Amino acid sequence: MFNEYTASLDADSFLTKRLNYITRFKELLKEIYKNYKQLFKDKIKVPKDENGIRDILVDKYLSKNIDGYKFEKEKYNNLGRVDIFIETTFTDEKPEFIIECKILDNDNLEGTTGKNSEYIKNGIQRFLTEYYFSYNDFYVNAMIGFVTEKIDIVKNINSINNLSKKLLNNLVDITQQITLVDTNIYQSQYLTCNKKEFIVYHQMMNFSDNLVEEII
Repeated sequence: MFNEYTASLDADSFLTKRLNYITRFKELLKEIYKNYKQLFKDKIKVPKDENGIRDILVDKYLSKNIDGYKFEKEKYNNLGRVDIFIETTFTDEKPEFIIECKILDNDNLEGTTGKNSEYIKNGIQRFLTEYYFSYNDFYVNAMIGFVTEKIDIVKNINSINNLSKKLLNNLVDITQQITLVDTNIYQSQYLTCNKKEFIVYHQMMNFSDNLVEEII
């Protein structure tokens, strides 16, 4: 009886910590989006390149404007390197947050070789297979889509959802498709075969009007 009671307390404590983590992550994502909007307002030109856009966003905005967090790029994590690794600097617990970035364009939106496919296979799926993972066992991560061509973002999210059904069908149960849950924050949820429940947040940042002109 005592062991069951202790286990129940541990479970409640974990759920509380996870909810607090989710709240903090969403607030952080809002701050990140504010900085993207400032970058856009400043008319900063960016290359049509995932790392180039990320570097400008992190170095010139996030690291300078968001207090209490340390932002690292290309941080080694388990089997790969995550695009943005974030650690709090204002608490002893120092929870970490992981964000993977991907370019999105207007090509082959529901095909297996387009950017939407890469967003799923080299982004979402890498969290679900724990190619990247946080050591807190909360299974909550985020993706940022760098949109580099004129597209209808809502329609493109529907395309990503349709393609996810094909690409992730044998890997996980998609318990929630990518859905708008807060201002500029989308959420999807997954249940893996070993019963781990994942949440992935998504932000779409439109850089199609801020690209450096390519010299032909």
